[in-house]
Amino acid sequence: MDCEVEETKIVSMKESLQFKETQKFTQWWLWLIILAPIILTVFNILGSILNVFGGYTPDDSGNASISWISGRISIFQFIFVLIYILTILFLALSKLKVVVLNNEIRIRHLLFFKKVINLSDINETKKIDYDFVGYGIRKTKKYGTVYNVKGKKGVALTLTNGQNYLIGSQKPEQLLKSLSK
Repeated sequence: MDCEVEETKIVSMKESLQFKETQKFTQWWLWLIILAPIILTVFNILGSILNVFGGYTPDDSGNASISWISGRISIFQFIFVLIYILTILFLALSKLKVVVLNNEIRIRHLLFFKKVINLSDINETKKIDYDFVGYGIRKTKKYGTVYNVKGKKGVALTLTNGQNYLIGSQKPEQLLKSLSK
């Protein structure tokens, strides 16, 4: 009996799904900018390790640093590396997910932000090519609230209450079509 109920829920969910898109931060230049300090720090650490195994012994200069690699890595370097690793994990796990159902559009951005807009509240929709406004969730005068992960194409929404939204999409035609049903 439970299997029949679950199958009905799955079928009804599939029927109401009009559009689904998931975007991630995949720009090579963005990852290069983020990874460059980590790469430089790793080279610094490797140099310290090679100095230790190469017979180098640090002098007694009173260096107040972590001593687990010959006293050459300071606590600030360690924290710096940790913050960057967390940033990389954050961006690797972050995504913009847009789902259009029969009666609503669901926008999930990054790991924690969720927005639901009823389709009945949408007054106007249009596909646009926009200027670069940055990544993430942005408030702009021209477009209103922008949800963007990559690219310069998307769908602009104007709600009946006057609020404007711009949803960045790699498939703006399909997104627009799903909103007009």
